[in-house]
Formats: sequence, structure tokens, C-alpha cells
Amino acid sequence: MIFLHAMGFFALCVAAIPSSLASIVKRNSTGLTNAVTWDPHSLSIQGQRIFILSAEFHPWRLPGNPDIWGDIFQKIKSNGFNTVSFYVNWAVHYPTPGTNGTAGDFQTGTYRDIQRFIDEAKQAGLWLIARVTIITVRTDAETTGGGFPGWVGNIGGSLRANNANYTQAWTPYLTAITKILARNQITNGGPIILVQAENEYSASASNDIYMQAVINTYRAGGIVVPITFNDQHAGSTGNFSPDKPGTHVDIYCGDSYPQGANSWAQVQAVYYSNHEGSAPSDPLCLAEFGGGFLLGWGAAARGGTGYEKYSNGLTDATYEDVFYKENYAQTTTILNIYMIFGGTNWGQTMEPTVYTSYDYGGGINEGRVATPKMNEMRLQGLFLRVSRDLLGATLIANGTNYTTSSLIHTAELRNINKNAGFYFMRHDTSTSTALTTTQVTINTSAGSLLIPLTGFLTFNGREAKILVTDYIFGQNQIKILYSTAEIMTWTTIDSNDYIIIYAPTGQTGETAIELSNPVLDLSPFPNVTAKFVNGLLTLNFDVGGSQIIPVQNGNDTLFVIIMDKTTANTWHAPVISNANVPFGNYFSVGTNTSILVGGPYVLRDASISGSTLALEGDLNGTTTVQAIVPKDITQIIWNKATIQTSINPSGSHLFSAIIGGASTSLQLPSLANWKVSGSFPEVDPNFDDSGFTTATLTTTNYTNLPPLAGEIVLYSQQYGFYGGNLIFRGYFTASGAETAIVTTVQSGFAGGYSAWLNGVFLGSSQGNSTVSVTTDTWVISFSMLRINSNNVFVIIQDHMGIVETSTSSGKEPRGIRGYKIIGGNATFNLWKIQGNQGGAASAPDTFRGYLNEGGLYAERVGAHLPGFPDTNWASGTPLTGGGVHGAGVNFFRTTFDLNIPNGVDMPVRLSITPSAITSNFRVQIYLNGWQVGKYINNIGPQTLFVLPAGILRRQSTNTLALSLWSLDAAGASIAGLSLVSDGTFSTSFQFNDYQSPDYTEQQNLRPAATFFQPM
Repeated sequence: MIFLHAMGFFALCVAAIPSSLASIVKRNSTGLTNAVTWDPHSLSIQGQRIFILSAEFHPWRLPGNPDIWGDIFQKIKSNGFNTVSFYVNWAVHYPTPGTNGTAGDFQTGTYRDIQRFIDEAKQAGLWLIARVTIITVRTDAETTGGGFPGWVGNIGGSLRANNANYTQAWTPYLTAITKILARNQITNGGPIILVQAENEYSASASNDIYMQAVINTYRAGGIVVPITFNDQHAGSTGNFSPDKPGTHVDIYCGDSYPQGANSWAQVQAVYYSNHEGSAPSDPLCLAEFGGGFLLGWGAAARGGTGYEKYSNGLTDATYEDVFYKENYAQTTTILNIYMIFGGTNWGQTMEPTVYTSYDYGGGINEGRVATPKMNEMRLQGLFLRVSRDLLGATLIANGTNYTTSSLIHTAELRNINKNAGFYFMRHDTSTSTALTTTQVTINTSAGSLLIPLTGFLTFNGREAKILVTDYIFGQNQIKILYSTAEIMTWTTIDSNDYIIIYAPTGQTGETAIELSNPVLDLSPFPNVTAKFVNGLLTLNFDVGGSQIIPVQNGNDTLFVIIMDKTTANTWHAPVISNANVPFGNYFSVGTNTSILVGGPYVLRDASISGSTLALEGDLNGTTTVQAIVPKDITQIIWNKATIQTSINPSGSHLFSAIIGGASTSLQLPSLANWKVSGSFPEVDPNFDDSGFTTATLTTTNYTNLPPLAGEIVLYSQQYGFYGGNLIFRGYFTASGAETAIVTTVQSGFAGGYSAWLNGVFLGSSQGNSTVSVTTDTWVISFSMLRINSNNVFVIIQDHMGIVETSTSSGKEPRGIRGYKIIGGNATFNLWKIQGNQGGAASAPDTFRGYLNEGGLYAERVGAHLPGFPDTNWASGTPLTGGGVHGAGVNFFRTTFDLNIPNGVDMPVRLSITPSAITSNFRVQIYLNGWQVGKYINNIGPQTLFVLPAGILRRQSTNTLALSLWSLDAAGASIAGLSLVSDGTFSTSFQFNDYQSPDYTEQQNLRPAATFFQPM
């Protein structure tokens, strides 16, 4: 053993701190509860300061089985977050005004089951921030209508304003959802701690009245927790701030997406100043901060270079390291990352600026795989969980004058009452990739110091660090005077304190700890040196792997665990499950109730019963699992199986075991034995469209985009069709003088449509990623016409979702905005329109909902559903040699079986090999009756489509269907189709095959199906 004798220590003077900063700040409340209070520093829950680290996750974007919500919640909790922010989508709950009276559609067992969503979050131990009015002037949620049901655009006057028509529209919805939220507030034992009123909205006389009505509806419905608001422009405008006159919320927030779509950006140093200017009585709250970035349609990204590019440097873990730590440096203590899990824009839930995938480059990808970004979040989240002094800290100063290198920026935060200091350091130019070494001047209780005393701090390009001073931790209230290595977490196990510190591989660290009489043996640690001077133990070390250093300190032992960052990324600090403490992210000040576990890809739960520790989680291959546990533990169970362990001789009671992962030999089936039927019989002039809706309206409330030509309004929303392919059939009597038909069709970005006259293909408007509406002239010849008889003009249109809207000027219709016959005096005397079967009001599939289907014949008769009788369909492939032999639509069906055993998670995608970019065709993908993808060959970018686990049947037969629409007279086919996997994981999560209603259950609600020859 080495005993370090005390020696003299020269202390430098402590920098003066203004006494005014140490004043006690009064806490604010709603006046209705003290369960959630706040001051300019932070939120407090049940009287304790809490850093709210929140992850955005939307219930409807993981469709099908609500059981799968639990998988996402558990992964979020496992990786450092304590809160989830979620939107409620008005459109999915209210397909028509006043659905089910004022109750809305919150059907149990579906993605609309908001109570189940809340329950799953609570079970995972997460708080919730409810964001209800998901509507915005700009880009928010990127879902059809911005969350408005399609029918809302039909009302007269402005939206999101003091308009009686609009008030009548939103009141039933907000009243219904408020009842659900109110009974799930923290005051009732639920997880909801904050509720947002409106989003990205400007204050004005009319807007103030509407905003106050929203707030009043919340309060009248029983909301007692703080009401928040998310402003635009990083919270610079102060709209509805409690520190501004007029209507106000309790807590004002901003949002920011600092990282551009194509290049690394400089950090935005405006959040603190905006906060001080807009809402100084509130904690600094960022209600949306970029977890990635959205992507839209576009040929430039065609071929699979979509969201994955964000995991390759633009918004990866390095981005989180630099940009999120900068948020903390600017005193942010409520931070919501948008998105953590983006999920899927299935069916008609997308809006025109995005495609099917809403992966967003989030920490959990669309296939539910936790990416390396979640490791970085776990490191940050664990630090924030145990570093309560940061939550009372004030920004003292920032700049480049702290360091010996002017290339490095430092922000000093200090808790004046505790004298704890936090130094946030990064390259001053955050885009820099330079390798920079420096020292930094810090203020401590021992005086001002230039550290490290030995060696240098290293910043390898886009890297940030949080250095601490006078940091007190553990049951024994040990003080770290300073550390140049970052703190991951600390805990107390038995009577011993543990602290994990880390730095990137190849770097050095210096940590100085105040101890009375430390005894330690460094002979097993050749890369660590120590000196003890006047009660200060200073450790200098090279990082590499994991080093557990016991330091005897009186009757107790302090374990200093030094890790390189790669190793730290594999460690967890789960709070031991306690049925009496529903939220595992909450613990008493000065204590921690966690153990330390290394190795698992996901650690979902840890519990102790007697001498047994039970761990549950996922592995991404054979893994060495380690656990530092109380001395009474003699047995460890992993996923309900006892594992053979060995005990590390360090004295830290560390168990170690090698656990095998899931078999990687699981094979996905090939896709074969396709059946095909024509799915565009409406092109036939003799088709019976008596069941279609007759268009008779001559006026519209879309006053900003009125009809351009023609007497009849052909806007699909006005006839109850809010998404999916639309079919129009127009009738006129020809004289023979007609030479062309001119149409203007509004589809949304990347839309397209095709036109026929009397069964003869006229052509297609192919659309592109930046055009929402096109005007086209369709030349017709005399031979096409039926003289003195009915002529039938047919359009099939791809509906790309309803644009996000703000006011009456933002309303945008879908359908034909203008039509005119050139030559002669003929006019259209009848128009028929068809969208999804039954429209929104009477859609037969009330389980999947009206947004699942469009107007294709196959959808209307239910050919996308499992169990549809396709025995008489022809054999035919959507691949080369098959497809569509001309312009039009064919529908293909096949089945496949999986055999994924229990205890294995195997995310599956459908891979489409792009055909030549000159081939203009569109594909819709249906899995077990759910439309889960839209592929546009000539536009892109998406070629991989997640088959959501909540829909995919792991141990029974799956029905896969495709609609293939060729917009070219030459026809089209798909170059390749296959099933691929995101990986194979062993898991404790329980998957169950989810049975949605099949064709037999809906047969009587759909038209009788007729077989049509393929096109």
C-alpha cells in the first residue's frame, strides 16, 4: 500500500463573486398546486430541483400495436432521459366534427389510445409534457394539416384566431383531451408535469383572445400544472411570456434547430440573452431542440442517402456533445430533443414536405434501434441527474480569456449558495476540427488555479467538456476540488461512494479530491499517479479501458472509476426499481439509489430481491456484462435466466459474466408467388361510378386559393376526402371542335397525376419536390371524341397530404383547382369524385382509421387486407417482366412467414431497388392492411421502408401488398424487392403478433370486389 503524507499547499486567492447573485429567489407556482414549481433557474418537482431532459415521441407514428410504445419508452429511460414530450394529433381523433359527441375517437387498443400511451410512459418511469394543439405557421410535426383534421380547412374565416367558426371546431377536441390529461397529472399520481398551449404563435389582439380561451379551457378542465408555450426563433420574441403584458402562460419556451441540413454550423450563443430579455422569471426552456433534421422529397437524395446521412457526422453524437452542452452552458434546464424517435408517416399521415420515413436522424432510428447517439445522451443525462448544484447555477462569464489558447471558448456557471462551479468548454469556432491543447483558469474554494497542473486539456475537433469545481457527491459528502475529466455519474453502494469519470481515448485527466487521510495502492494501475498535499489527493492518469481505483478513506472506501469514453458509452446507472417510487428518475437530495452496470446495448430494468439482482435488457451480440452491486448480492439474473459470474478482486463487489447474444443465423424469406389485378377500372368510360360522390359545390372557404376555372368546386376536402389517391370523372358532350383540356391540379410537393379521355391515355404531370400545383394542357384528337355523346375525362391524382396551416391565408386545397375545354362550346356537365371508401365520415376500417386508405379501387374493395380472396387473380410480379404494361395501376399481393423466436428483436424493412430514374412510377406499400410506405421512383429519396413491429407478425403469416402506378405510356416495373434487417438483438421485451381486422370483418362494409385484368 502507498500512504501519501500531507505536505504544504499554496492556495491562490478566490475570485470575488458579487453578493447580489447569492440572493434567494422566490419560487413560482400556478396557485393550484405546489407539486410542480419553478424559478429563474429550474423546475422543481415535489420540492426538488430537476433538470428536465426530455425526448420527443409521437404516439401515432408507431402504428399498430400500442404494446410497442413500451419498447421506445424503455429505451428512452435507459439512455438518460427523464421526460417525454408528445403531441396529440387532432386529425386522428376527430375525422369529422364532434366525433362521438365531444368525446372524440380514443379507441382502446389502437394508436389513438392516449390513456394507454400515458400509462406506458408512467410504467417506464418517465414524466410527460403534453403538447396538444399541434398546429403551426411553419414546420411542426410534419403531419397532414399540421394536426388539423381535413374538415377544419372548410370552415369560414381564420384559423388559430378569435373566430367563432374556429372556436366551435376546436372546443370539443380540446375539452375531450383536457379530461384525459387532467386525470393523469402528477397531482393525481400520473406522469404529466407540464401542458403546452399552442405552438410557434404570435401575440396580437385577436390571437390573445384565442390563446386565453385555450388556457381557460385547460384550467376549466382541471389542468393545475404549469402551462407552457413554445415560441419561435429560439425564444427571442417573448410571445405570451409571463414577463410581458397581455395574455401569458406560466413557463415560456423557445425552439431551435441550429444544425443546417447540409453542413456543420456554428453554435447559437443567443439562448441566454433571449431568455433574459423575454422571460427572466422562468427557467430557460427549449421546448424543441434539434435531435436531427427533417428531410423532404427530392431526386438529389434518391437511392438511399436520406436520413442516414445525419448519423454520419451532421447530427451524430459529436453534434450532441457540442450543441447540447452549449445549451447547458447558457443555463438551459428544460431541454426537449425533437425527435428522439421519429417513426413513420404511414398511410395519409404525412404532409407534403416529408416522405414516409420520419426517422429525423433521431437517437432511436425508425426501426427502433438505439443508435450511438443514445450513448452520448446517457452520459449527459446521468450527469445532469446527479449534479443538482448545476440547477441553481448562474452564468458568471464566458469567452476565450479563461484558457491559454484563444481557440477555446469557456462558460463559467456557478451555484453561488453552494460555490459549486461548472466550466463548459469547446472550440470557440464550433465548426473547427483542429486538435487543440490548452490550460484553463478556474475559481475554487482553494483559490484560482491554472489546470491541469500537469499536462494539458485536449480538444480533438468537435468535442466539448464539462469541468467541475467544488463538486460534492456521495453519502460521505466528498468534494472534488476540480476535475479535467468529465463526470458520468456517482452513486453510493453499501457505505461506499463510487464516481465514474471519463475522457476520450488517448487523452489525459487530472482530478483533485479533498480527503482526510487517503490510502491507495496504484501498483495495478501503471497509467495513474497520485500525490496528496494538504488534504488534497490529485490523480493524474491516461485513459484507456476501465480502471477501478479503491481509495480507503477512514472506515469507508471511495471507488474512483476512470474510463475512456468508448467504455463509458457501455455503462449504465439504473435506479433500482421501487414500486413505491413510480418515477425512477427521482431520488432524494444527496443520495443516489442506483447501481452500476456495464455492457448491455439497452438496460431496461434493474431490481433487487433479497440476495438476487435481476437485470432486464437487450444485447447486440455476445457481451461481457459487469455489475457493481451491494455486498449482499450473491446472484445475478439476466432476462430471467441465472448467469454464471465471477467477482472482481478490487473490493468493489463487481460481478462479471459473458452472455451470448441472439442467433445471427435467422433468415428472412424471399418475396415470391405474387398475385396481380388491375386497380384502375375507372379509366373505362363505361365504368359505373354511381357510388362516387357527385360534386355540386359552387363556393369555397379556401378564399386565398379560389378555383381558377370551371363552375364546380373540385376541392377534395369539401367532399370529405382528406388523403390518399383521388379519382375524378368529368362528363361533357362533344361537338367535335374540342382540341384540348386544360387542368390545374393541386397535390402538394412531389405530387403527380395522370389523365385519360374515353379510356385513351393523355399523359401525366410528373411533379417534383418543389412544386405543389401544376397547370397542364392535354391535347385531344377528333378520333378520341364521342360526337354528340357523353365523353368521360378521368384524372387520378396522388394526394401528398394537407399542408401545415396557420390562418385562412395558409389553407391549401387538394384536387382540381381549374378545368376548361378548349375548342367549341362544350362544358363539363357532371363531375364525380372518389377518395377513400366512405370518406372520413364512414370509412369501413374504424380500427386503422380513415387516414390509412386512399381512393384506389383495390383499397376501396379491401384487397390490401389480410384474407382478401385473391384466388382468381392472375399470377404476376411487380418486378422486371411484370409490373404495369402501360399507364395505369396494378395491385399485387403476396404473403410471407417469419419465425422470429421470443427473446429476439429483429427489425425488418422492405428494400426497393430503384429502377432507371427516367421511369416514372409510384408504389404504395401495405403490410397486413396498413399502408406503411409511399415510394416515388423518379423523385426519391426513400428506398428502405420499415415494416413496423406493431404491425409485422413475427410468428404467423404476413400479407404484403403493393400498388404500382405507372405514369408513363411505356409502363413500369420495380427493379428489385427484398426483406432486410437492421440487426438481431436478444431482448427482454415481449412482442406479440398484433391482429388487426381482416377482410372478412369488413366485407359487408365494402363494395363487392370484381376481378380486373392487369394493365
